[in-house]
Amino acid sequence: MNIGALCLMTNAAFGLPANVNIYITPPAKDLSVPLHTDRQDVLVLQTAGAKRWRVYPPPPRKQGVDPLNRGKSGDVLNFDEYKTDDNEMEIEALLDVVLKEGDVLYVPTGFPHTTDTTTVVQDEDDNHNDLSPSDVFKETSVHLTMGLDSHVWGLTYAHLRWSLLQRCGKAFDLNISNDDLYWRAMGTVPVGFLGKDKRRNAEDVKTSQSAFYDMVGLELRQLMIDLEPNRWILSKEDENSPEKDTLPDATQFQEVVAYILESHLEPLFKVQDEMFRNVNPKDENTIIKAYHGTQKQNLIMENFGKFSKNKAMENSFKNVRETREVKLNGFSQ
Repeated sequence: MNIGALCLMTNAAFGLPANVNIYITPPAKDLSVPLHTDRQDVLVLQTAGAKRWRVYPPPPRKQGVDPLNRGKSGDVLNFDEYKTDDNEMEIEALLDVVLKEGDVLYVPTGFPHTTDTTTVVQDEDDNHNDLSPSDVFKETSVHLTMGLDSHVWGLTYAHLRWSLLQRCGKAFDLNISNDDLYWRAMGTVPVGFLGKDKRRNAEDVKTSQSAFYDMVGLELRQLMIDLEPNRWILSKEDENSPEKDTLPDATQFQEVVAYILESHLEPLFKVQDEMFRNVNPKDENTIIKAYHGTQKQNLIMENFGKFSKNKAMENSFKNVRETREVKLNGFSQ
């Protein structure tokens, strides 16, 4: 089975757009990747050799630094950030394992992790505790990292809130001080709940779909209230307060949810189906197909910016798409 087919299976299983990276690490690598976070939920599929993984809880958020991009782009994530006010540090890995061929590991979005191929897990319950590193890491490590791209493609409650408020002409900027509320806002909308579109023609599924959209809208509404409890008119008394604002109505919630789950998500699936089907790395048509696929993805995000009435996002993806077309036309002349 090729990796393109694996991505298609992941699309079908999770109802989310997917991507995959391949990592090859030789034995005796003290640090194959430094401590960092990713903006995807990832499934690690160990296909050859072995690698030690340590996964930690998200550290307290740091002002001006993206929690989903820690340890990258000049940012350094170290264990000092887990220290308490009295300078004590009681951080332990949530998971400390050596993955071997055939093993699978799940790492949620925003959970720091680091890897190596030099140390074994010192745990009394570990079957390989008596083995030396040279015994465990005697082969080159190869693994696939399958990413579920909810944050990349705007499929979180935070993105729904962002789109809804802009469409209603309301301020959307927000500094979330509470870590628990932040991670709740970063939660993925359960887009795979109803399965793929082939099942959506049945009347019972249509009824379930309407109820599901209502459920997502209510969850979004409650999140918006919890994020800004002093902003919204929630009672008769609040109506007399000039500082308070009116929440979007149910129809406006419904429009955004329907757009994300139909006009946004379904085209993403269609593009990925085109990109990942019949992949042949020795055929130049596969490369051409990948290029056109990424251009279509840029157009989808451009349309998302247009739907959300955000010119900056719309123009950003439009410029990327048009610049690539200009370069391609220059090469072909």
